[in-house]
Amino acid sequence: MLEKNKMTIMILQTIKEDVIKEKNYSFNPVLLIGLDEIKRFNVFFVIYDKEFKSKYGNLFSYTTIEKIDLEDIKNKKLIILDNIQKIVDNKNMQDKLYELLDLCLQLKIQVILCSDTNINDLKIDELLKSKMLYGIQLYLEDNGNKDEKINS
Repeated sequence: MLEKNKMTIMILQTIKEDVIKEKNYSFNPVLLIGLDEIKRFNVFFVIYDKEFKSKYGNLFSYTTIEKIDLEDIKNKKLIILDNIQKIVDNKNMQDKLYELLDLCLQLKIQVILCSDTNINDLKIDELLKSKMLYGIQLYLEDNGNKDEKINS
């Protein structure tokens, strides 16, 4: 993968290893900013591949804030939420995300929040924003080269 995405890929792979080894999370929450939803999904599909999903699929969830079930996550080790930018101007979703982050911190569940937009640029509740920014921010940039592989 491109040098500029190398650190991001390494951290996502570390999170995968943490799930496999049943270790507590290393970074929480993780903000993954950049690319569009389809390209981010493809990155996750390569890292969290079929073998990982078949062995550990019950320990993680890839979804959106609209679809997340707060009761269902209690047995998970990793939650990946895409399209976080959709919480703008939606108090219910902001409240749900706030509750999710609290729950994940209490239960030691790793959370990856994905957005097309930098979180600092979102017009959301400042307390929620600070909770989201508490962890680590990672960036994925499009390289424009469709033939380049993530694992290279």
